[in-house]
Amino acid sequence: MTDPGEIDSYLGVNITRDRSVKLLEIDQSRYIREIVNRFRMSDVNPARTPLPSGVETHLVKYEEQASASEIRAYQQIIGSLLYVQIGTRPDISFAVSRLAQYASNPSPQHVRLAKYILAYLSGTADLRLRYDGARGEGLHSYSDSSLGDQADDYHSTLGYVFLLANAAISWCSRKQKTVAQSTTQAEYMALAEAANQAAWY
Repeated sequence: MTDPGEIDSYLGVNITRDRSVKLLEIDQSRYIREIVNRFRMSDVNPARTPLPSGVETHLVKYEEQASASEIRAYQQIIGSLLYVQIGTRPDISFAVSRLAQYASNPSPQHVRLAKYILAYLSGTADLRLRYDGARGEGLHSYSDSSLGDQADDYHSTLGYVFLLANAAISWCSRKQKTVAQSTTQAEYMALAEAANQAAWY
């Protein structure tokens, strides 16, 4: 057994630690640049948001049939984005979770939107989660929900985030399992999901 010293990376996550001020930072900048290059997006203009405005009209089921190569290419992009979203980037959680729903038969517009997220990541690759153990606060959580925003089945999208030491430690954005009949019910369902996570903590 050997001791290689302080950890600086783990499975594509870069780790920076300053014990003297109780500071820990994590990011996936190297991995993000790798996937941006792999999907030939390094020369595009960076996007300023994870998804463009007015995108709801394109987040619908594709009525035609994508080719096997198109499906495979789309799934490779979504898989790479999911790894970034799960690891250190809660800001793309909603965008990736919505586009992942069309991985079995993506439309050309779905592919363009997936590449739009890559363009956003190319301009924000150095964003990181910064945990401040000296001045950070205790555990906090926020939850929210839409109401019937998914045109295919009228399911709402819920989201929550948990913060500790002034940075996110867990987050979620996904379609609700049942159709909410009101905004209050949709919000309650999102709050219940967050409360389950809080009880686990």
